[in-house]
Amino acid sequence: MPSRSTLTINVSTAREYWLEGMLRHEIGTHYFRGMNNLQQPWASMSVRRALDLKPHNPTEEGLASLHSVLHRKDPTLWRAALLYYTVHRASRLTFVELFHDLGRFVCDPNTRWDYCIRAKRGQTDTAQPGKDPGCFSKDQVYLDGILKLLRFRDSVDFQLLVCLGKVSYEDVERLSDLAELDHTRLPHFLRDRERYEQHLSRIMEVNRLTDSELRALI
Repeated sequence: MPSRSTLTINVSTAREYWLEGMLRHEIGTHYFRGMNNLQQPWASMSVRRALDLKPHNPTEEGLASLHSVLHRKDPTLWRAALLYYTVHRASRLTFVELFHDLGRFVCDPNTRWDYCIRAKRGQTDTAQPGKDPGCFSKDQVYLDGILKLLRFRDSVDFQLLVCLGKVSYEDVERLSDLAELDHTRLPHFLRDRERYEQHLSRIMEVNRLTDSELRALI
């Protein structure tokens, strides 16, 4: 039988605006890009290798993270930034030290615990800092992807980026002539290109990011 995608939600922690952003993250980004990817020649790993495609992360998670805050009144990128910071500190601190360090930003101990678990998962001895690598570093991909997409937002075709499936923003231009677009789908929030670009500008403004800073950083 064909597999079915399943989205599991913890209703005890679900909040209205968080839930809306989560749906744009998981369905409007990951699911749509996954389904669109099936229409493309590079759905096959052998073709991906032949085309020498770049890894689709951090584009994938960066795009999903932008979509999480896209329609919020206050689209701050605090979660992506905190995940990045947590991994950085987890590579140098023990679990206990990390838990206390995050207290500067996260008051709720249960939430802080979750961040520590994410960063230290897979470690055999979390009381030993500095072990290689000392943490699970994947969570830095969110902020990394966000900043790269914002840095090149004026040259990236975000509609095409979603239609092409699981590809990096760096490969969009060279893949456009090879793409099969007849049966691809866009989430509703991406159909109005001008409004989408306005939302990205709003994210830049609220998070006090400037183009000059992004150019210097990336």
